[in-house]
Amino acid sequence: MSGKTLTRRRAMLAAGAAAAAAVAPDAALAQVKRAAAQTVVLKAGKFFTAQELALLDELAELIIPQDAQSGGARAAKCAEFIDAHLAESIDPLWRQSWKDDLAEIDEIATQMLGKSLLAASPAERTKLMDRISRNERNPQEACDFAFGVIKWWVAEAYYTSQIGIQDELKYQGNIYLDEFLGTDVTRKDRP
Repeated sequence: MSGKTLTRRRAMLAAGAAAAAAVAPDAALAQVKRAAAQTVVLKAGKFFTAQELALLDELAELIIPQDAQSGGARAAKCAEFIDAHLAESIDPLWRQSWKDDLAEIDEIATQMLGKSLLAASPAERTKLMDRISRNERNPQEACDFAFGVIKWWVAEAYYTSQIGIQDELKYQGNIYLDEFLGTDVTRKDRP
């Protein structure tokens, strides 16, 4: 679908924005920005199909959501990080295992919810996450292993991103610290 195609959703958004703009211009602009931010654009990655990349992006955000301190996995572009690594891999089994893992989780969603993870409500997504993470410490089923792999890679991607390192971990770079605040070690040369 091209960016210029007028869909029913875009027409409704435009009509609503025009009507709201006549009444309250500032509120209308804020509403349009919120709607645009929530619209998911399916774009194929370097390795994943558009659907697989969107699914991985949503799983990543469910694993590390945005909070008051830092952006989540989506803001850190974790799905794109994983996609780039898989695109560069020469291991066909590892690459296929990712496609299988995403398909497994979406199949569980379809069995549980009657719809894909991407079509599920926030409450349904939470229910699915509870299901696929229930055996995290002792994986038994294919979806348990799939969740473990995805979670590990999302954490790797997040905590090597600028958002994960600086916003979440508050890393300040290689700077000299006169002391480590919060430790109970006392220096003998101080009174």
